[in-house]
Amino acid sequence: MTFRLTARCVRGLEWILAAEVAGVADGAAQKLSFAERQVSFETTEIDAGWLDLRTADDVLLDLGTLHGIDHTRAAVAELSRQLSQIDFGTGLALVQRARGDDGDDLRALPFDVVVSLLGRRNYNRFMVEDVAGEIVAKAVGARYASRNPAAGFGRTPEAAQAEFTVRLSLTGDTVDVALRLSRKPLHRRPWKLDTGPGTLHPPLAAALARIGGQGPLDTALDPFCGDGTVAIETAHAFPGTRLVAADLDPERLANARSNATRARVSSHTRFILADAGRPVWADGRFDLLVTNPPWNRAVGAAGTLADTLDPFWRAIPGSLAPHGRICTVAEADLDVPSRLARAGYTVALAQTIRLAGRVSHVILAAPGHDAEVRLPTALDRWRERAIRAGIVSDGGF
Repeated sequence: MTFRLTARCVRGLEWILAAEVAGVADGAAQKLSFAERQVSFETTEIDAGWLDLRTADDVLLDLGTLHGIDHTRAAVAELSRQLSQIDFGTGLALVQRARGDDGDDLRALPFDVVVSLLGRRNYNRFMVEDVAGEIVAKAVGARYASRNPAAGFGRTPEAAQAEFTVRLSLTGDTVDVALRLSRKPLHRRPWKLDTGPGTLHPPLAAALARIGGQGPLDTALDPFCGDGTVAIETAHAFPGTRLVAADLDPERLANARSNATRARVSSHTRFILADAGRPVWADGRFDLLVTNPPWNRAVGAAGTLADTLDPFWRAIPGSLAPHGRICTVAEADLDVPSRLARAGYTVALAQTIRLAGRVSHVILAAPGHDAEVRLPTALDRWRERAIRAGIVSDGGF
C-alpha cells in the first residue's frame, strides 16, 4: 500500500529538504514533488525514520483533499459532510505505529485541529477547527481540545498537550486534510530548552550544516554559537566531527552546553568562552566554519566586533584548512555575499530564504577568489530540480 507524506520547511530551502527526504532510505520516497515551503512524496513505509527529518519544520500524513469548499458560509456545511467521509481511524493507526505507541487507547487522548486559510472567507479558522474537531472526535472517540476564544476556550491546556493534530489547509475551493506524524512540529527540538534572543531555527541550522558538508569534515567551528543550535545540528549531520563552539556571552554558552548535553552531542564538542574578534582557535585549521553571527538586529554584536564584523571575515582564512569553507546566514539587506566577494572570497551560494517574514541569505563561500568551493553533489542536483520546477531561482525564489 502506498501513502503520501508532505514535509514542510523554510521558504527557499525546499531543495535541501528534498535531498534529505530522498536520502532517508534507499527508494523509500517516490514521486517527490515541490511546492512553496513543502515537499510531497509517496512511500510504502510509515515509520520512525520520517520523524528524524532535520531540515523539516513538520511532516504530515495526507488523508485526502476536499473540493468545492468556497468562501461562502454555506461551504462549512459541505466541508463537514466531506470530512465525515475521511478515514481518520486508519490514519491515526499509521501515526501511532510510526511513533511506536500503537497500543495507546485513542479515547484517552486529547487532540487539536489546526486550520490555515488562504484568501478572504465568510468564516474563520476557529469555526472550521470546531467543525472538524467534532467530526474527528465522533469518528475515533478521542477528546477534542478547542482553541476557539469565542466559545470561551482559547488555547486550552489540553490543546497545548495534544497527542495528535489534524491539519486542514484551505486554498481556493480545496481543502487538504492531514495528520501530523509527530506529537509536536519537528522544528521544536526536545533538547532546545535553554534559549535567548535571536536563537536560530533548528531546521535552518541543519540546512547550514548540510550545505557546508562537502568533502572532508573532521573539524567544524561555530565562533558565535549562542544557544548551540548550529553546533548541535552539525554534530547530528556529521557524527564524530570534532566541534568547537564559542561565544563571549557566558549565559548563552551555558545554554549551549545544557542543550548539547540533552542532545547527546557534548562528547565531541568543546565549548569556549571567547571573543570572535580575538580568536583563540586561529591555528585550528577547521574544515568548516558554520555560524549565525550577530547582525545587530535580534542580537547586537559585542566585544571587539561591536562596530563591524569586517575584521572577522578578514581573519577567517587563518582558522581554516586549505579546503576549508564557511556557511552562514545573514539578513538580505546587509548584502553579505557582496561584502565577502569584496573581501576576496569565492561565493558559491547566496540563496534567499524567508523565515518568520524576514528575508535572509544562506551563504556558502571560501577564502580566495579562485577557491574551489561547491555544494555537495546531491544538494546541487536537487537545487537544479527546484530551479526547473520554479520553486527557487539561481539566488532567490
